[in-house]
Amino acid sequence: MEDSCILWKKEQGIGLLTLNRPRSFNALNRKMVEELLRTLREASVDPEIKVLILTGAGRAFCFGADIEEFQRAMTEPNRDEALDLLSGVQEIIRQLTAMAKPTLAALNGFATGLGLDLCLACDLRIAAERAKLAEAFVSMGLVPDGGGTYLLPRLVGIARAAEMIFLGKPLTAAEALQWGLINRVVPNAELEKAAWEWAEELAKGPTLAIGLAKQALWKNLNQDFPSALRLEAQSQRTCLQSQDHREAVQAYREKRKPRFGGR
Repeated sequence: MEDSCILWKKEQGIGLLTLNRPRSFNALNRKMVEELLRTLREASVDPEIKVLILTGAGRAFCFGADIEEFQRAMTEPNRDEALDLLSGVQEIIRQLTAMAKPTLAALNGFATGLGLDLCLACDLRIAAERAKLAEAFVSMGLVPDGGGTYLLPRLVGIARAAEMIFLGKPLTAAEALQWGLINRVVPNAELEKAAWEWAEELAKGPTLAIGLAKQALWKNLNQDFPSALRLEAQSQRTCLQSQDHREAVQAYREKRKPRFGGR
């Protein structure tokens, strides 16, 4: 049903967030942005959720912004509504990168424009073979506004980022894997199963350490090396005092697999 713009469920420490406007190829409208933002904020502080999967219903992951709604907002005498929509999307990007939990984008189809930026803001990306990825803003005479000019060159280098942004041509899943834009490609029918298995593996891990490592990865994109080392040392002190570390040491001594609790 399309009454809700997203579908949400949590199970076994995993939160599954599905963009749910399949007839619009999951284009981001105001209602979806509001629901996404609210759900991400709740998930970020929910102790039961260890990992977040973001995917789309139907044939697309996300086709970008809902152009018709955005254009209607821009033609109004007061254009604050369009700017509020952009501000909401950028806050979604910040939430995905800031939450101390690993996020996994499962790309079931097209990820274009803001849809690509959404998956770039996730920590890991797994794609079905049919998926295609494009910074398609140029086709509408626009520039990336969901962090694409920041995130994309850090994944594929500035030359390839410029090619994607200036030309807007889509990459196949295989090309995106070769470029380092995604982590894995799987057969179309196996995407959900593969994404869930990967999320289960992460959820069973030392999620406190994984969350701290994630925060260090994102923060250290903009810090000098001494600052990065200080942040790593601070994070390590926290981990050394954790129950997960004590459990890992005990498991090593007993020659068994550790049972992490995320504390």
